[in-house]
Amino acid sequence: MSSSWEIPTAESELKLVTKELSQLWLRPGERLLLACVPISGYVGLLLDGELRLPHEPLSPMPEVTLGTPRWPLPAAFTIESRGADWADDPTVAFWASARDPAQHAVRFADHFAHSQGEAGLTLTSQRVAVVYPARILADAASRHAFVTVCELAPQSVRSVSGAHVGRSIPNPLVIRVDFADGSTLFVRDPLAARRLTPGT
Repeated sequence: MSSSWEIPTAESELKLVTKELSQLWLRPGERLLLACVPISGYVGLLLDGELRLPHEPLSPMPEVTLGTPRWPLPAAFTIESRGADWADDPTVAFWASARDPAQHAVRFADHFAHSQGEAGLTLTSQRVAVVYPARILADAASRHAFVTVCELAPQSVRSVSGAHVGRSIPNPLVIRVDFADGSTLFVRDPLAARRLTPGT
């Protein structure tokens, strides 16, 4: 359950992120459909039956200037349930499932893990992308305010919806992205309940 200050804080951050992306990142004629604020937490991945928690990137990543996260390790119940209860563990902010390391959800999970949640999931009328704030990149001085590190055509996504996950009461509503390649990404976003309709 969100604390009384979490939603107002997230709303304020969302307004800022939306304004900055609209002014500094969108292409002419492109509409911003969904932007996520930075989300602190680990990434979990169930890859062809193998549990990776905390997940570490499988593909080459840009150099970033971030310290070691101070978050506690994921709870034992999350590991014992093979991630079935990941949404009940506040240390886990992202979850993905895939059959192959080359699938889209794994590529996105790699960047969320590498950026410690500073990178954001962004959907527009023209693309779905992972966007890094330039300030965390080692070569930020030569960059724009935002840097796209992973970008897919809209057809790469089958659906985006809200999903109730976990066993808590009430169980949290998170963002669910189903990719056309069969992989799935979940993002814990404090505003998901207000922004997306729960899927079936």
